[in-house]
Amino acid sequence: MKLLIVIFTVIIPTIYCLSDQEEWQQFKTQHGKTYRSLLEEKRRFDIFKSNIRMIDEHNQRFNNGEETFEMRMNQFGDISQEEFRQMMSLQENQIPDRGDNFALFEDNEELPKEVDWRAKGAVTTVKDQSLCGACWAFSAVGAIEGVIFLKNGILESLSVQNLIDCAGAAYDNEGCDGGLRTNAFNYVINRGVLTDKEYPYTSYTGKEGKCKKQGGVKISGYKDIPEGDEQALAKAIALIGPVSVGVDASHMQFYSTGVITKKSGCKNELGDLHHGVLVVAYSEEYWVIKNSWGSSWGEEGYFRLKRNDGNTCGVATRASYPTLD
Repeated sequence: MKLLIVIFTVIIPTIYCLSDQEEWQQFKTQHGKTYRSLLEEKRRFDIFKSNIRMIDEHNQRFNNGEETFEMRMNQFGDISQEEFRQMMSLQENQIPDRGDNFALFEDNEELPKEVDWRAKGAVTTVKDQSLCGACWAFSAVGAIEGVIFLKNGILESLSVQNLIDCAGAAYDNEGCDGGLRTNAFNYVINRGVLTDKEYPYTSYTGKEGKCKKQGGVKISGYKDIPEGDEQALAKAIALIGPVSVGVDASHMQFYSTGVITKKSGCKNELGDLHHGVLVVAYSEEYWVIKNSWGSSWGEEGYFRLKRNDGNTCGVATRASYPTLD
């Protein structure tokens, strides 16, 4: 009996390690991961194992009704939570005073209980920014695509790469190292933006290129939503179209499905907004938001934030939409 016990205690950890190794190999294959050295791969494997444990523990709480959203492993599995936070490139804390450029809506304006611009054809497919920190450009372009569709009835993917390459230092943006959504709007006001077919996305490795050409469709301006005003945000979505916003996405690394609430730990102050996204829908309970981390992340590339819950993750702290004459 003693011999059996000894054998059992030796075999179980071995099986456990093999399971981790198998998951690691599958992860690397699925996401095309390679590393510079064996030492670097070991470090990434250790982070991967830690993330697996964290996801499992979170989902156990979710199954017990203690969390409001579920997690799953994804392309961010080999980076730490701190590294993930550092990937966020939105520079909302550098926004100057917004002055009086605020959207004005009638106080007695009745809103529909639900709005979803995806169902109305105003939203293009989910994109993947990959290693390029250009969420600011993806967010701005998404809002422009929507407002053009609502005026002309034509939906076409516009060029994020055009903004990354051309709306740089002259507009206080830094390409793949960050920028501001409103600065992107200013560029399109002055220079226009080409279609994705005319200027396709190439910054998957995190490097911007030289500005190849300019032109395309222009917007006439943009409007800001009063800070923290979720009712004004809902009015803009219902009456105008998809709205470009900044959020604190630091706790969304492994989001899979469900509604993110303040319980997640996300914050709503200006300095906490590091990721640009696009609000495309709302219900009485939540906002539906288009991300730029690929369609395999979250709910086919989207996530939900609790609505009217104290400005969850800063969804209404810095929100803007483009305008057309």
